[in-house]
Amino acid sequence: MVAIVSAIAVISAACGSTSTAANPNDQTGTLTVWLMNGSAPQAVVDGVNADFKAKYPKVTVNVQIQQWSDVTTKLDTAFGGSAPPDVMELGNTLVAKYASAGALANISGKKSDFENSGTWLQSLTDSCTYQSKLYCVPYYAGSRAVIYRKDMFEAAGVTAPTSMDDLLTVGQKLMAKYGSDSRFSALYFPGKYWYAAAPFVWDFGGDIATQSGSQWTGAINSSNSQQGLTVLKNLVTQLSRADKTGDEAKQDQAFAQGHIAMIIANGWEVGVITDPKAGDPTLLPKLGAFPIPSHTAGQTAPVFLGGSDLGIAAKSQHQDLAREWIKLLGGTKFQSQMVTVGGVIPNSTSLVSLSSGLPAIFAAAAKNSRFTPNSPNWANVESANVLQDMLVSIFTNKASISDATKSASDKIAQILNASS
Repeated sequence: MVAIVSAIAVISAACGSTSTAANPNDQTGTLTVWLMNGSAPQAVVDGVNADFKAKYPKVTVNVQIQQWSDVTTKLDTAFGGSAPPDVMELGNTLVAKYASAGALANISGKKSDFENSGTWLQSLTDSCTYQSKLYCVPYYAGSRAVIYRKDMFEAAGVTAPTSMDDLLTVGQKLMAKYGSDSRFSALYFPGKYWYAAAPFVWDFGGDIATQSGSQWTGAINSSNSQQGLTVLKNLVTQLSRADKTGDEAKQDQAFAQGHIAMIIANGWEVGVITDPKAGDPTLLPKLGAFPIPSHTAGQTAPVFLGGSDLGIAAKSQHQDLAREWIKLLGGTKFQSQMVTVGGVIPNSTSLVSLSSGLPAIFAAAAKNSRFTPNSPNWANVESANVLQDMLVSIFTNKASISDATKSASDKIAQILNASS
Protein backbone atom coordinates (compact mmCIF):
# COMPACT_ATOMS: atom_id res chain seq x y z
CA MET A 1 0.00 0.00 0.00
CA VAL A 2 2.96 2.34 0.59
CA ALA A 3 3.73 2.28 -3.12
CA ILE A 4 0.15 3.16 -3.91
CA VAL A 5 0.11 6.04 -1.42
CA SER A 6 3.40 7.42 -2.78
CA ALA A 7 2.15 7.28 -6.33
CA ILE A 8 -1.20 8.86 -5.51
CA ALA A 9 0.29 11.62 -3.38
CA VAL A 10 1.61 13.47 -6.42
CA ILE A 11 -1.86 13.88 -7.91
CA SER A 12 -2.93 17.48 -8.04
CA ALA A 13 -6.43 18.52 -7.09
CA ALA A 14 -6.65 20.03 -10.55
CA CYS A 15 -6.31 16.66 -12.25
CA GLY A 16 -8.21 17.00 -15.51
CA SER A 17 -11.37 15.16 -16.43
CA THR A 18 -13.68 15.24 -19.37
CA SER A 19 -16.68 17.41 -18.57
CA THR A 20 -20.18 16.24 -19.34
CA ALA A 21 -21.34 19.86 -19.18
CA ALA A 22 -20.23 20.16 -22.82
CA ASN A 23 -22.28 18.78 -25.70
CA PRO A 24 -22.26 14.96 -25.33
CA ASN A 25 -21.82 14.66 -29.11
CA ASP A 26 -18.47 16.41 -28.78
CA GLN A 27 -17.04 14.15 -26.07
CA THR A 28 -14.15 11.97 -27.21
CA GLY A 29 -11.70 9.48 -25.75
CA THR A 30 -11.64 5.93 -24.41
CA LEU A 31 -13.28 4.91 -21.14
CA THR A 32 -11.61 1.83 -19.66
CA VAL A 33 -13.79 -0.34 -17.40
CA TRP A 34 -12.70 -3.34 -15.33
CA LEU A 35 -15.46 -5.77 -14.41
CA MET A 36 -15.03 -9.10 -12.67
CA ASN A 37 -15.61 -12.40 -14.39
CA GLY A 38 -19.20 -13.52 -13.92
CA SER A 39 -20.47 -10.36 -12.27
CA ALA A 40 -22.78 -9.16 -15.06
CA PRO A 41 -24.36 -11.06 -17.96
CA GLN A 42 -22.91 -10.00 -21.29
CA ALA A 43 -26.36 -8.81 -22.35
CA VAL A 44 -26.37 -6.29 -19.49
CA VAL A 45 -22.88 -4.98 -20.32
CA ASP A 46 -23.82 -4.69 -23.99
CA GLY A 47 -26.98 -2.82 -23.05
CA VAL A 48 -25.13 -0.34 -20.86
CA ASN A 49 -22.57 0.29 -23.59
CA ALA A 50 -25.29 0.75 -26.21
CA ASP A 51 -27.14 3.34 -24.12
CA PHE A 52 -23.87 5.09 -23.32
CA LYS A 53 -22.89 5.12 -27.00
CA ALA A 54 -26.23 6.62 -27.94
CA LYS A 55 -25.47 9.62 -25.71
CA TYR A 56 -21.71 9.80 -26.28
CA PRO A 57 -21.23 8.55 -29.85
CA LYS A 58 -17.54 9.56 -30.08
CA VAL A 59 -16.47 7.91 -26.81
CA THR A 60 -15.13 4.35 -26.93
CA VAL A 61 -15.86 2.08 -23.95
CA ASN A 62 -13.30 -0.67 -23.38
CA VAL A 63 -14.66 -3.24 -20.91
CA GLN A 64 -11.97 -5.62 -19.67
CA ILE A 65 -12.93 -8.72 -17.68
CA GLN A 66 -10.72 -9.50 -14.66
CA GLN A 67 -10.31 -12.60 -12.52
CA TRP A 68 -10.83 -12.56 -8.76
CA SER A 69 -7.72 -14.68 -8.21
CA ASP A 70 -5.26 -11.92 -9.14
CA VAL A 71 -7.30 -8.73 -9.18
CA THR A 72 -5.77 -7.24 -6.01
CA THR A 73 -2.27 -7.53 -7.49
CA LYS A 74 -3.47 -6.00 -10.76
CA LEU A 75 -5.24 -3.16 -8.95
CA ASP A 76 -2.14 -2.42 -6.86
CA THR A 77 -0.09 -2.17 -10.03
CA ALA A 78 -2.69 -0.15 -11.93
CA PHE A 79 -3.28 2.38 -9.15
CA GLY A 80 0.47 2.77 -8.68
CA GLY A 81 0.89 3.63 -12.35
CA SER A 82 -0.16 6.67 -14.32
CA ALA A 83 -3.12 5.21 -16.24
CA PRO A 84 -5.38 2.99 -14.13
CA PRO A 85 -8.81 1.97 -15.46
CA ASP A 86 -11.37 4.74 -15.24
CA VAL A 87 -14.04 2.49 -13.70
CA MET A 88 -13.38 -0.64 -11.70
CA GLU A 89 -15.47 -3.23 -9.91
CA LEU A 90 -14.23 -3.72 -6.35
CA GLY A 91 -15.14 -6.46 -3.90
CA ASN A 92 -16.78 -4.60 -1.03
CA THR A 93 -14.06 -5.47 1.48
CA LEU A 94 -11.38 -3.91 -0.78
CA VAL A 95 -12.80 -0.39 -1.00
CA ALA A 96 -11.36 0.91 2.28
CA LYS A 97 -7.86 -0.18 1.27
CA TYR A 98 -7.88 1.85 -1.94
CA ALA A 99 -9.90 4.77 -0.57
CA SER A 100 -7.40 5.23 2.27
CA ALA A 101 -4.55 5.17 -0.27
CA GLY A 102 -6.11 7.99 -2.28
CA ALA A 103 -6.60 5.74 -5.29
CA LEU A 104 -10.37 6.32 -5.60
CA ALA A 105 -12.22 9.51 -6.47
CA ASN A 106 -14.33 11.04 -3.72
CA ILE A 107 -17.85 11.20 -5.16
CA SER A 108 -19.64 12.41 -2.02
CA GLY A 109 -20.91 15.54 -3.73
CA LYS A 110 -22.37 13.52 -6.59
CA LYS A 111 -24.32 10.92 -4.61
CA SER A 112 -27.72 12.43 -5.38
CA ASP A 113 -26.97 12.19 -9.10
CA PHE A 114 -27.14 8.40 -8.94
CA GLU A 115 -30.55 6.81 -9.33
CA ASN A 116 -31.81 4.91 -6.26
CA SER A 117 -29.05 6.35 -4.05
CA GLY A 118 -31.68 6.89 -1.37
CA THR A 119 -32.52 3.18 -1.31
CA TRP A 120 -29.08 1.64 -1.73
CA LEU A 121 -28.54 -1.42 0.45
CA GLN A 122 -27.11 -0.04 3.67
CA SER A 123 -24.23 -2.50 3.96
CA LEU A 124 -23.04 -1.76 0.43
CA THR A 125 -23.31 1.96 1.15
CA ASP A 126 -21.24 1.39 4.29
CA SER A 127 -18.61 -0.45 2.26
CA CYS A 128 -18.39 2.54 -0.11
CA THR A 129 -17.94 4.99 2.76
CA TYR A 130 -14.53 5.73 4.27
CA GLN A 131 -14.03 8.45 6.88
CA SER A 132 -17.52 9.76 6.11
CA LYS A 133 -16.79 10.21 2.40
CA LEU A 134 -18.33 8.22 -0.48
CA TYR A 135 -15.84 6.51 -2.80
CA CYS A 136 -17.98 4.17 -4.89
CA VAL A 137 -21.47 3.17 -5.98
CA PRO A 138 -23.06 -0.10 -4.81
CA TYR A 139 -23.19 -2.61 -7.67
CA TYR A 140 -24.75 -5.87 -6.47
CA ALA A 141 -24.91 -7.99 -3.33
CA GLY A 142 -24.81 -11.52 -2.07
CA SER A 143 -26.28 -12.66 1.25
CA ARG A 144 -26.73 -15.86 3.22
CA ALA A 145 -29.84 -17.71 4.28
CA VAL A 146 -30.63 -21.26 5.35
CA ILE A 147 -31.01 -23.80 2.53
CA TYR A 148 -32.98 -26.83 3.66
CA ARG A 149 -34.43 -30.13 2.49
CA LYS A 150 -38.21 -29.76 2.30
CA ASP A 151 -38.68 -33.51 2.11
CA MET A 152 -36.73 -34.09 5.32
CA PHE A 153 -38.67 -31.36 7.11
CA GLU A 154 -41.95 -32.92 6.02
CA ALA A 155 -40.88 -36.39 7.11
CA ALA A 156 -39.85 -35.05 10.52
CA GLY A 157 -43.10 -33.09 10.88
CA VAL A 158 -41.45 -29.67 11.11
CA THR A 159 -41.70 -26.36 9.31
CA ALA A 160 -39.27 -23.50 8.74
CA PRO A 161 -38.36 -21.96 12.13
CA THR A 162 -39.20 -18.38 13.00
CA SER A 163 -36.78 -17.90 15.90
CA MET A 164 -33.45 -19.26 17.09
CA ASP A 165 -35.26 -21.29 19.74
CA ASP A 166 -37.42 -22.77 16.97
CA LEU A 167 -34.28 -23.51 14.96
CA LEU A 168 -32.97 -25.62 17.83
CA THR A 169 -36.31 -27.39 18.30
CA VAL A 170 -36.62 -28.14 14.59
CA GLY A 171 -33.04 -29.37 14.52
CA GLN A 172 -33.58 -31.66 17.49
CA LYS A 173 -36.58 -33.26 15.78
CA LEU A 174 -34.54 -33.76 12.62
CA MET A 175 -31.74 -35.36 14.65
CA ALA A 176 -34.29 -37.66 16.29
CA LYS A 177 -35.59 -38.68 12.86
CA TYR A 178 -32.29 -39.09 11.01
CA GLY A 179 -29.58 -39.05 13.67
CA SER A 180 -28.94 -42.79 13.51
CA ASP A 181 -27.04 -41.95 10.32
CA SER A 182 -23.61 -41.08 11.72
CA ARG A 183 -23.02 -38.65 8.84
CA PHE A 184 -26.25 -36.72 9.38
CA SER A 185 -26.35 -33.09 10.51
CA ALA A 186 -29.59 -31.24 11.07
CA LEU A 187 -27.59 -28.01 10.69
CA TYR A 188 -24.20 -28.57 9.08
CA PHE A 189 -21.85 -25.94 10.52
CA PRO A 190 -18.07 -26.20 9.89
CA GLY A 191 -15.98 -24.81 12.75
CA LYS A 192 -14.27 -21.96 10.86
CA TYR A 193 -17.42 -20.58 9.27
CA TRP A 194 -17.28 -17.08 10.72
CA TYR A 195 -19.48 -15.52 8.00
CA ALA A 196 -22.31 -17.68 9.37
CA ALA A 197 -21.36 -16.97 12.99
CA ALA A 198 -21.48 -13.19 12.62
CA PRO A 199 -25.32 -13.04 12.39
CA PHE A 200 -25.58 -14.59 15.85
CA VAL A 201 -23.22 -11.97 17.27
CA TRP A 202 -25.04 -9.09 15.58
CA ASP A 203 -28.50 -10.38 16.44
CA PHE A 204 -27.80 -10.05 20.15
CA GLY A 205 -26.41 -6.53 19.73
CA GLY A 206 -22.76 -7.57 19.62
CA ASP A 207 -20.12 -6.57 17.12
CA ILE A 208 -16.68 -7.49 15.84
CA ALA A 209 -15.04 -4.13 16.56
CA THR A 210 -16.02 -0.51 17.14
CA GLN A 211 -14.28 2.69 16.16
CA SER A 212 -13.78 5.93 18.08
CA GLY A 213 -11.90 8.54 16.11
CA SER A 214 -9.01 6.73 14.48
CA GLN A 215 -8.84 3.97 17.10
CA TRP A 216 -10.49 0.57 16.94
CA THR A 217 -11.56 -1.49 19.93
CA GLY A 218 -12.32 -5.19 19.68
CA ALA A 219 -15.95 -5.95 20.56
CA ILE A 220 -16.23 -9.67 19.94
CA ASN A 221 -15.71 -10.19 23.70
CA SER A 222 -18.64 -7.98 24.74
CA SER A 223 -21.40 -9.61 26.77
CA ASN A 224 -23.80 -9.30 23.84
CA SER A 225 -21.33 -10.90 21.42
CA GLN A 226 -20.70 -13.73 23.88
CA GLN A 227 -24.44 -14.27 24.27
CA GLY A 228 -24.83 -14.81 20.53
CA LEU A 229 -21.84 -17.16 20.42
CA THR A 230 -23.25 -19.14 23.34
CA VAL A 231 -26.48 -19.74 21.42
CA LEU A 232 -24.50 -20.70 18.33
CA LYS A 233 -22.28 -23.13 20.22
CA ASN A 234 -25.36 -24.89 21.58
CA LEU A 235 -26.77 -25.27 18.08
CA VAL A 236 -23.48 -26.58 16.71
CA THR A 237 -23.02 -29.00 19.61
CA GLN A 238 -26.48 -30.49 19.25
CA LEU A 239 -27.13 -30.30 15.52
CA SER A 240 -23.86 -30.43 13.58
CA ARG A 241 -21.47 -33.27 12.80
CA ALA A 242 -19.38 -31.14 10.48
CA ASP A 243 -15.65 -30.89 11.07
CA LYS A 244 -15.24 -28.40 13.93
CA THR A 245 -11.80 -27.51 12.60
CA GLY A 246 -12.86 -27.29 8.94
CA ASP A 247 -14.21 -24.52 6.72
CA GLU A 248 -17.29 -24.12 4.55
CA ALA A 249 -15.56 -24.35 1.17
CA LYS A 250 -17.23 -27.62 0.17
CA GLN A 251 -20.36 -27.57 2.31
CA ASP A 252 -22.60 -27.35 -0.75
CA GLN A 253 -21.09 -30.54 -2.16
CA ALA A 254 -21.51 -32.19 1.24
CA PHE A 255 -25.16 -31.12 1.29
CA ALA A 256 -25.71 -32.73 -2.12
CA GLN A 257 -24.67 -36.12 -0.73
CA GLY A 258 -27.97 -36.37 1.16
CA HIS A 259 -26.92 -36.46 4.82
CA ILE A 260 -27.68 -32.83 5.72
CA ALA A 261 -30.99 -31.09 6.38
CA MET A 262 -29.81 -27.45 6.64
CA ILE A 263 -26.82 -25.28 5.77
CA ILE A 264 -26.28 -21.54 6.05
CA ALA A 265 -25.26 -20.65 2.51
CA ASN A 266 -25.00 -18.11 -0.27
CA GLY A 267 -27.75 -18.07 -2.87
CA TRP A 268 -25.41 -19.25 -5.62
CA GLU A 269 -24.73 -22.45 -3.65
CA VAL A 270 -28.10 -23.77 -4.84
CA GLY A 271 -26.47 -24.04 -8.25
CA VAL A 272 -23.54 -26.05 -6.87
CA ILE A 273 -25.84 -28.36 -4.90
CA THR A 274 -27.85 -29.13 -8.03
CA ASP A 275 -24.97 -29.12 -10.52
CA PRO A 276 -24.90 -32.37 -12.56
CA LYS A 277 -21.15 -32.79 -12.00
CA ALA A 278 -20.55 -31.42 -8.49
CA GLY A 279 -23.94 -32.10 -6.95
CA ASP A 280 -27.34 -33.69 -7.51
CA PRO A 281 -29.81 -32.03 -9.93
CA THR A 282 -32.69 -34.16 -8.60
CA LEU A 283 -32.55 -32.16 -5.34
CA LEU A 284 -33.76 -28.88 -6.87
CA PRO A 285 -37.52 -29.43 -6.25
CA LYS A 286 -36.70 -30.62 -2.72
CA LEU A 287 -34.87 -27.42 -1.72
CA GLY A 288 -36.30 -24.55 0.26
CA ALA A 289 -34.77 -21.53 1.98
CA PHE A 290 -35.51 -19.20 4.88
CA PRO A 291 -33.64 -16.25 6.43
CA ILE A 292 -31.53 -16.94 9.52
CA PRO A 293 -34.07 -16.40 12.30
CA SER A 294 -33.51 -13.87 15.07
CA HIS A 295 -33.66 -14.74 18.77
CA THR A 296 -36.68 -12.40 18.67
CA ALA A 297 -39.54 -14.48 17.27
CA GLY A 298 -40.78 -13.37 13.87
CA GLN A 299 -37.67 -11.35 13.03
CA THR A 300 -34.53 -12.21 11.08
CA ALA A 301 -30.89 -11.97 12.10
CA PRO A 302 -28.60 -9.49 10.35
CA VAL A 303 -26.37 -11.14 7.75
CA PHE A 304 -23.00 -10.21 6.34
CA LEU A 305 -23.57 -8.66 2.94
CA GLY A 306 -20.99 -9.59 0.37
CA GLY A 307 -20.92 -8.07 -3.06
CA SER A 308 -19.23 -5.54 -5.31
CA ASP A 309 -19.04 -1.79 -5.79
CA LEU A 310 -18.12 0.46 -8.72
CA GLY A 311 -15.34 2.97 -8.16
CA ILE A 312 -13.65 5.67 -10.22
CA ALA A 313 -9.88 6.07 -10.25
CA ALA A 314 -8.63 9.33 -8.73
CA LYS A 315 -6.19 9.55 -11.66
CA SER A 316 -8.89 9.08 -14.30
CA GLN A 317 -8.94 11.82 -16.93
CA HIS A 318 -12.59 10.98 -17.67
CA GLN A 319 -14.23 11.09 -14.24
CA ASP A 320 -17.45 12.69 -15.45
CA LEU A 321 -17.86 10.10 -18.21
CA ALA A 322 -17.03 7.37 -15.70
CA ARG A 323 -19.88 8.58 -13.48
CA GLU A 324 -22.22 8.58 -16.48
CA TRP A 325 -21.34 4.96 -17.28
CA ILE A 326 -21.79 3.90 -13.65
CA LYS A 327 -25.14 5.70 -13.50
CA LEU A 328 -26.39 3.36 -16.21
CA LEU A 329 -25.12 0.09 -14.72
CA GLY A 330 -26.19 1.16 -11.23
CA GLY A 331 -29.57 2.54 -12.29
CA THR A 332 -33.02 0.96 -12.31
CA LYS A 333 -33.04 -0.28 -15.92
CA PHE A 334 -29.91 -2.39 -15.74
CA GLN A 335 -30.10 -3.26 -12.05
CA SER A 336 -33.49 -4.80 -12.87
CA GLN A 337 -31.79 -6.90 -15.54
CA MET A 338 -29.05 -7.87 -13.08
CA VAL A 339 -31.85 -9.43 -11.00
CA THR A 340 -33.95 -11.03 -13.73
CA VAL A 341 -31.11 -12.14 -16.01
CA GLY A 342 -28.13 -12.37 -13.65
CA GLY A 343 -29.97 -13.64 -10.59
CA VAL A 344 -28.11 -11.39 -8.13
CA ILE A 345 -29.34 -9.08 -5.39
CA PRO A 346 -29.60 -5.53 -6.78
CA ASN A 347 -28.09 -2.45 -5.17
CA SER A 348 -31.46 -1.01 -4.12
CA THR A 349 -34.07 -2.20 -1.64
CA SER A 350 -36.72 -0.93 -4.07
CA LEU A 351 -35.74 -3.59 -6.60
CA VAL A 352 -35.30 -6.73 -4.49
CA SER A 353 -38.96 -7.63 -5.06
CA LEU A 354 -38.01 -8.47 -8.65
CA SER A 355 -36.35 -11.65 -7.37
CA SER A 356 -38.45 -14.80 -7.51
CA GLY A 357 -38.20 -18.35 -6.25
CA LEU A 358 -35.28 -19.21 -3.96
CA PRO A 359 -33.29 -16.08 -4.96
CA ALA A 360 -36.10 -13.99 -3.44
CA ILE A 361 -35.36 -15.45 0.00
CA PHE A 362 -31.73 -14.37 -0.22
CA ALA A 363 -32.74 -10.95 -1.52
CA ALA A 364 -35.11 -10.50 1.42
CA ALA A 365 -32.35 -11.51 3.83
CA ALA A 366 -30.13 -8.79 2.40
CA LYS A 367 -32.50 -6.09 3.65
CA ASN A 368 -31.23 -6.75 7.19
CA SER A 369 -27.50 -6.80 6.72
CA ARG A 370 -24.24 -5.66 8.27
CA PHE A 371 -20.68 -5.16 7.16
CA THR A 372 -17.25 -5.94 8.56
CA PRO A 373 -15.22 -3.17 10.26
CA ASN A 374 -14.54 -0.70 7.47
CA SER A 375 -10.78 -0.47 7.89
CA PRO A 376 -7.97 -0.73 5.33
CA ASN A 377 -6.51 -3.38 7.65
CA TRP A 378 -9.59 -5.61 7.79
CA ALA A 379 -8.17 -7.92 5.13
CA ASN A 380 -5.28 -8.59 7.52
CA VAL A 381 -7.72 -9.75 10.21
CA GLU A 382 -9.19 -12.23 7.78
CA SER A 383 -5.83 -13.47 6.52
CA ALA A 384 -4.66 -13.97 10.12
CA ASN A 385 -7.68 -16.26 10.73
CA VAL A 386 -8.47 -14.50 13.98
CA LEU A 387 -12.21 -15.20 13.96
CA GLN A 388 -11.82 -18.63 12.44
CA ASP A 389 -9.37 -19.71 15.15
CA MET A 390 -11.63 -18.25 17.84
CA LEU A 391 -14.59 -20.31 16.64
CA VAL A 392 -12.56 -23.51 16.46
CA SER A 393 -11.37 -22.94 20.05
CA ILE A 394 -14.96 -22.44 21.18
CA PHE A 395 -16.49 -25.39 19.32
CA THR A 396 -13.71 -27.82 20.30
CA ASN A 397 -13.75 -26.65 23.94
CA LYS A 398 -10.10 -25.69 23.68
CA ALA A 399 -11.01 -22.41 25.38
CA SER A 400 -14.03 -20.92 27.07
CA ILE A 401 -16.13 -18.41 25.13
CA SER A 402 -14.86 -15.71 27.49
CA ASP A 403 -11.19 -16.54 26.96
CA ALA A 404 -11.47 -17.18 23.23
CA THR A 405 -13.29 -13.93 22.55
CA LYS A 406 -10.93 -11.90 24.75
CA SER A 407 -7.92 -13.21 22.84
CA ALA A 408 -9.59 -12.59 19.48
CA SER A 409 -10.72 -9.11 20.50
CA ASP A 410 -7.19 -8.11 21.47
CA LYS A 411 -5.77 -9.41 18.17
CA ILE A 412 -8.46 -7.63 16.13
CA ALA A 413 -7.71 -4.29 17.82
CA GLN A 414 -3.96 -4.75 17.36
CA ILE A 415 -4.33 -5.48 13.64
CA LEU A 416 -6.88 -2.76 12.89
CA ASN A 417 -4.82 -0.13 14.71
CA ALA A 418 -1.53 -1.08 13.04
CA SER A 419 0.06 1.52 10.78
CA SER A 420 -0.79 0.98 7.14
